[in-house]
Amino acid sequence: MPRKLALKRLTASDLTLFKWHFQNHPAGKQKAFNLDANVLIGELYPQLGEPALVPQPRYPLDLYLCGPGLAPANNLQRKILKQQKNWRLNGELIDSPVESPELYNVLEPGDFALFEFSGDVTPTTANVVLVARALPEDAGLHAELVLRFADGSMWVLEDELVQEVLSAGSPPAGHPLYDWADTSLLEDAVLGGTAGAETINARRGSRGVSPEDFMRSRRNAEATGVAGEELLNAWLDGERREGRIRTFEWIASTNAVAPYDFRVTDVTDGVRVIDAKSTVGGFGNPVHLSLMELMLAVQGPDPYDICRLYEVTESKGKMRVARHIGPSLHHILEALNALPSGVSVDSISIRPEILSFSPEVIMLGASDAEGYE
Repeated sequence: MPRKLALKRLTASDLTLFKWHFQNHPAGKQKAFNLDANVLIGELYPQLGEPALVPQPRYPLDLYLCGPGLAPANNLQRKILKQQKNWRLNGELIDSPVESPELYNVLEPGDFALFEFSGDVTPTTANVVLVARALPEDAGLHAELVLRFADGSMWVLEDELVQEVLSAGSPPAGHPLYDWADTSLLEDAVLGGTAGAETINARRGSRGVSPEDFMRSRRNAEATGVAGEELLNAWLDGERREGRIRTFEWIASTNAVAPYDFRVTDVTDGVRVIDAKSTVGGFGNPVHLSLMELMLAVQGPDPYDICRLYEVTESKGKMRVARHIGPSLHHILEALNALPSGVSVDSISIRPEILSFSPEVIMLGASDAEGYE
C-alpha cells in the first residue's frame, strides 16, 4: 500500500532537538523538528487539519532514528503537535546512545532526515534515516539528495526516487536506507519467497529484519492482496455491465481459503476461474502459488487464469492476464508429486516470464481498459 515518505533538510534550529547541538550550537530555545504543514497535512495526513476536539492536541509517536551512517535504530518516544501555526516533532532533548556517545554530533545544517510515517489517520510511528554530509557512508546519498532537492525544506517522496538515490549514491551494505528499498523484497519474503529473503540478508548483513518489521510487511502484503481483489472486482463488474462477460462471483470474499478468487461465466456460458496475484512492485516480481492452487490449475475442470496486478495502491493498479496456465505448469506438479513419501511442498514461486501473459497492460482504477474476453 502507499507509503507515507518525506524528506526534510535539517536547519540549525532543527538540530537543537539533539542535546549536544542544543548545548554547543544554540539556535534558539526550540527542541523540535519543524514539519511543513503542506507536506504533513496537505499530502500525508489531511485529517490533522480538521478542527481538534481539544486545544493543542498532541499525537504520541514511536520514533526510530537510524543513522547517520550505518548506525542502527535508536527507539524513542516523542510526539507530534501544533504550536501556534507550526507543526513539530517535539519532546525531550535527544542524546546520543550510550554505545555511540558522539553519534549525532556530526550532523550539521543542510543534512537530511528521511521520514517513513505509519498510521492511517494520524502518525503513530516514524522511521527516520539521518544522512550526514561529513560521513563517508552517507556522502554519496547526501550529494544525490542535494542534486534533486535544491529548493525548499520538506518534500513528499516516492518509492521510485528512493531507489534512484540509493542506486546513484551507492552506500555500503548495511546502510539503513536499504530497508526503504526492500518493499518488494520483504513482500516476497513474507509470502515465502527465498529470493527476497536472500537479497535482504545480503543487503542488510547482520541487521536482518526485526519481528516488528516482518509482521508489518506481512500485514502490508495482505492489504495489497485485498486491494488488488477489490480493483479486479470493480473491473469485472464493468466487464459484466458492458456485456463482455455474463456473470462473475468474488469467491474469496466469502471463502478465504478458496484456491482461486473469482469465478467467471462468459457470454457463451463457459466458466473460468481467476486468481488475483497482487504486488506493490513491478510486473516482474515473483508470483506465489500454493500447492492447492497449482493442483487446481493443472487438474481442475475449468481453465485457470492468473491476473497479475502490479504497482497496486488503494485506488489504482496495472494488470496483465495469463490465460489457462495449467498446461504450462503440469511438469512442475509432476516433479512435486515425485518427492519422497512424507515430503510435500506448500507453495512455489514463479517468475512471470515463464507464463504466457498478454502483452496488454490493463489500467485499473479511474480509467479501466477493456478486454477480458
